[in-house]
Amino acid sequence: MSKFNYNAYFGPILPLADALRQSPERFWEATPAKLAQPHDYVLFLGCNVLRTMNLAEAMVAVLGAMKVDFITLGGAGNCCGIVHHVVGDDKAAKGIAQRTLDKFARVQPKAVLTYCPSCNVFFDEQIGSGALAFGLPYLHVTQFIAENLDRLAFKTPIRRRIGLHCHQGTALSRNDSKHTLAILRAIPGLDVVELPADEEWGYICSPSIIAKIGTERHRAMVAETVAKAKALGCDGLATVYHTCYRELLWAEGEHGIEWLNYVELLAEALGLGPFPPLYKRFVQAGDPEAAYAALAGRIAERGGDPDGLKRAVHAHFEPGASPVSLDKP
Repeated sequence: MSKFNYNAYFGPILPLADALRQSPERFWEATPAKLAQPHDYVLFLGCNVLRTMNLAEAMVAVLGAMKVDFITLGGAGNCCGIVHHVVGDDKAAKGIAQRTLDKFARVQPKAVLTYCPSCNVFFDEQIGSGALAFGLPYLHVTQFIAENLDRLAFKTPIRRRIGLHCHQGTALSRNDSKHTLAILRAIPGLDVVELPADEEWGYICSPSIIAKIGTERHRAMVAETVAKAKALGCDGLATVYHTCYRELLWAEGEHGIEWLNYVELLAEALGLGPFPPLYKRFVQAGDPEAAYAALAGRIAERGGDPDGLKRAVHAHFEPGASPVSLDKP
């Protein structure tokens, strides 16, 4: 059993998600009764996208607008187990992951639509090796959307030139980037420039991969990408993954170019939302007390934990904070 502080990692997610969500309920949780109702698809969000709630809510709205029959699962109660695996609790990781996969199967879906690339990687490894048992197909949600572009009823042209930050480190990331490009290029008025991130970047901009690259080198790589985007006339940069979005928000202020996630653009073009980027605003403000003052009313209305929210805003919005670091002994 590792000495990793799971509470420090997972604990801030739920209070922050409750405070940031526009939805009146936790749409990522499901009762046994809900799980007993068959759906065509399961949208599996994973845990960490709930920190950037606007992206999770936008994705749910997009699939709803596509008239997909689905149920959404996510959060620590529906964990893939990769964090436990990475910190050495392999037995716990497999048990947690298998319970989540068994939940998916109870819905009797045609397929599971994954959102988080790390969850996807872990499932690929563990199911492929036989360590986990799962007999249903699963695919990244970008692939599903790209294969069903005819279901997208665009309402609002977006007349911008956007650079797409595309990871090329693995077959999975290359595939997800390809599908995201197809989605964005279907949006009326939007001009998309591919900005490939080669193998040095790994498959995502996660804290652990950034640490391996080295913070200074990674920041230099981001600066090079932004410079290229500006030289090509881009007025914004979009990411494929929520992880890259979250970890690169600092670049917006430092380099003077808007940082987005592709689902924000897609939702806007479909006339959905708005989904205010509150996480971005609070990170960039770097004032956890102001964030708490702005969000405390929501927690009170929803019967949440004020102390938990206070810990969560400090974990996320204190300057230099790294809420998803695995260095939490």
